[in-house]
Amino acid sequence: MIIPAREIDFQTFTIADVPANPEPFRLLNRVPIRDNGEPLVDLRVEVPELSFAHYCLPYVRQSVAESLRVALDHLPEKYDLRVFTALRTLEQQAEMYWSNYRRAEEEHPDWPKSTLRRMTNRFFAPPDAKAPPGHCTGGAVDVGLFDRETGEGIDVRSPLEGWAGSPTAVEGLSPASAENRRLSCFVMHATGLSNCRDEFWHWSYGDSAWAVRMGEPIAVYGAIDAPNDATRVRGAKLTLSEYQADWLPQFAAIRDRLLDHLNRQLPGNPWQIEHVGSTSVPGLTAKPILDIDIFIPPAVELESVIEALAVAGYEHRGDQGIAGRDAFRYQNSDTPLPAHHLYAGRADAKEMRRHVAFRDYLRDNTKAAAAYALVKKDLAARYPWDRDRYSTEKSPFVRGILAEIDPELLTED
Repeated sequence: MIIPAREIDFQTFTIADVPANPEPFRLLNRVPIRDNGEPLVDLRVEVPELSFAHYCLPYVRQSVAESLRVALDHLPEKYDLRVFTALRTLEQQAEMYWSNYRRAEEEHPDWPKSTLRRMTNRFFAPPDAKAPPGHCTGGAVDVGLFDRETGEGIDVRSPLEGWAGSPTAVEGLSPASAENRRLSCFVMHATGLSNCRDEFWHWSYGDSAWAVRMGEPIAVYGAIDAPNDATRVRGAKLTLSEYQADWLPQFAAIRDRLLDHLNRQLPGNPWQIEHVGSTSVPGLTAKPILDIDIFIPPAVELESVIEALAVAGYEHRGDQGIAGRDAFRYQNSDTPLPAHHLYAGRADAKEMRRHVAFRDYLRDNTKAAAAYALVKKDLAARYPWDRDRYSTEKSPFVRGILAEIDPELLTED
């Protein structure tokens, strides 16, 4: 199925061009549902140019995914289109719905149940209605525009706050906010999706609400389960940077700070701190996050290192499933440092040896480094929202290099 895109001109487009029909639940529940069987797809794979909110379950029906490509065609280069919510399970919908119902009940103890339901229904689709909530059909998305350079969301609400600014055609917006909202609605209206008039961010196709809004006789999407192997978006989009000359001095500054701290906390030990990972190889494309290894001296216990680094603002994160290498996260906002991952382990630990051996090989072999850069760029383009897949897919290249250096490096401790 192809969702018909709308041919619209931004110069003449107004928010009034977006249909604003009411969608009472009594009408939604009367709409027959004849699910066309269209499958769910992963937006991270189908439309990787999109941006996603952390913990989003990024699955929609195939046609909805294709329509979002239309949105990107109408999106100015300076903006990202971010999906906040796509698929939602009925269990999640129920948890969200009833928690807001109980909040209204606490705030308005004099309201009868009918009023509580009606007010909750205004912004949260009931999970126990005949018509399944749009997000539970794979036909709905909640979206927003973000500045690509700053990462900040564009203002589509000021000076209104909270639910007061939620209706799509609300009055009282500042000129700048009104223009930004016009752009947002233009981008999404072009897709052929329909808008919920009470939530400017909510667009759908094929569900019962769409049928009522658009005067369609049937809904073509019913409730659908998430794929068995479904995963959520975790963290930000994977981005690679061309080599930056300041990565080496950034490492040096962090290294000197760590050495000064460790020598004061645990004096008299031969500390070795190494810059590893792709940022340590001149000319290599890399994620702009430094990887730094602390080699623990023989006479020092790990617990002592954990305690010393805690004083320096580092939280111990355990070995994260990799024997012989413990991870630390910097958390001292009062003393900001360049983005970095910090690890600590013994010099004879396999993982620590692999870090240094792989780095040294790439530093000495520019052809191998260039080949590795191509692998990384290809995988980052294919899996920008799946860091685990990115790491898994580049593993054969890394293991091939390690096997060439010393096959013993591939064995486990």
